[in-house]
Amino acid sequence: MELSTGSPFWRVMTRHLWPFAALLVTAVIACGSGDGAEPLDQTLTVALPSFWAETLDPSMDGQPGLQYHGHLYDHLVGVGPDGKFDQSYGLLESWDPGDDASTYTLTLKKGLKWHDGVDVTSADIAYSIAHYTREDARCAVCPVLAGVVEGVDTPDSRTAVLNLKTPHVSIMHAFGPVAGDMPLLAAHATGEDIAIGTGPWKLSGRSEGEWIGFEANTDYWDEERVPGFARLRLVLAEQPAERAEMLKRGEVDMTVLRPSGRPWSIDEPQGDVPSVRDAGFAIDGPKYVNTTVMRLFSASEPGSMNNSHDFRKALTLGIDSQSIIDVVYEPEVAEIAAGSALFSPLSDGYDPDLPPYQYDPAAASASLDASGYDGGTVVIFSAPSYGLTELIQINEMIADNLREIGMNVEVRSASYPDILARHSPRPQQFDDVMPAPLFHGVNYQTWPDILGGIKRYLTSDPAALLTYHDLERGDRLFEELSAIVDPVERDERLRKLNREMYEEYWAIPVVWRHEVYGLRSDLSGWAPTNGTASDLRLETVQGVETG
Repeated sequence: MELSTGSPFWRVMTRHLWPFAALLVTAVIACGSGDGAEPLDQTLTVALPSFWAETLDPSMDGQPGLQYHGHLYDHLVGVGPDGKFDQSYGLLESWDPGDDASTYTLTLKKGLKWHDGVDVTSADIAYSIAHYTREDARCAVCPVLAGVVEGVDTPDSRTAVLNLKTPHVSIMHAFGPVAGDMPLLAAHATGEDIAIGTGPWKLSGRSEGEWIGFEANTDYWDEERVPGFARLRLVLAEQPAERAEMLKRGEVDMTVLRPSGRPWSIDEPQGDVPSVRDAGFAIDGPKYVNTTVMRLFSASEPGSMNNSHDFRKALTLGIDSQSIIDVVYEPEVAEIAAGSALFSPLSDGYDPDLPPYQYDPAAASASLDASGYDGGTVVIFSAPSYGLTELIQINEMIADNLREIGMNVEVRSASYPDILARHSPRPQQFDDVMPAPLFHGVNYQTWPDILGGIKRYLTSDPAALLTYHDLERGDRLFEELSAIVDPVERDERLRKLNREMYEEYWAIPVVWRHEVYGLRSDLSGWAPTNGTASDLRLETVQGVETG
């Protein structure tokens, strides 16, 4: 099955491109990069809270480090601003998984060149995979790749054949910017001294712990994304208040205000979003970077209230997620999650027609009565996972909602290691908090393909959380979906599954959390990648001439 521009999958993937294309056409900008014009002769300056490992070698960093060095490089697999596959962005013209997804044929686009003018070839793919799968590599997806790759063949200069140890229908997500952190590297020039990529920016200099600078790659292979500015400068500013003031003083053009996964507090809500907005700056950034979900431990055990469909429905309809979000977050920072908890707008199988669960305390009380609930204590483990300390406040509000429908609820402070110590052993250690132990936390990954989520939450896998009421069905689903090679067929099956699980109330989606940036109001066109805080695509930012 060749994933070419004429295939049904190509049409599925590109149907989301029109809004972005329209934005580029209609935006009022000083210099459009698609018409061959030179970038604006200005420097775009962006303040970031961390440079992470501060390396130019992605294999020695995690995904957040792409904010620092990712502007130099491109990923093999492209995604659009919506976070979904879009071959117009990546370096691969196509990828063919063969009959059973155990041998992938990867074909590079024509005319690709490194920053030094050397042609990009399949040898660079082979080198990169070897570099990322070596024993001391540290990137997040490196061990995933090392566990499945058998070897790479290069039959010609544009073709690489990826041989896997076992079939893997979703491995190509690892080569994109949402799930992965492994951009293509040059076989002839890597390391700290010579940082050569294919990306829209070339390295121009850096001072460790202070700044890193880039110049526009005016020969970039994607003419629509030649940078709108001649230069890019990233500066380190660790404190949110400091970054906000730098923006207000005109020292930077853009800054992340309060990145996802960074501590939140009542004293500094959302990193000065209100004050930056009130000062006339725009608020924007990647969407759906985190998803918070209420998990139902012991759901597979017949004696647990979480095993009861009526009880799960009572929990779900008894939580007023929208009111909680309105109280806790600024409007640009979060929105109510919709559909089944397994899916998000980035996921294969996402159905935009599935709404958020409707808060209905009367129906929730009726379902609670129908479940046979006898007043036992329902324990909510409250832990600020991924640094989202606002979950502590949210969990107290959820508990109040559930008390109003007749539940006896206790909120118990915990760290994630405490919860891990309970769900990792077999049998799990929840006897003292029966009949219904709950945990509201962050999805452990944002992979667009949901196989990882199915394995972690729905199956009997030794490392799973066992938060599904029918583990045998979860095992069957994982096996079934792992065998569907055709992406269109898999997406259709996942849409059906999304609707099925929506009716099962198996877990409770609460918040879709965004990344928030403040930026000058005269900047336009920014199209960062949704689903990740790391693929900023600052080349899409356009400015105006200043006299």
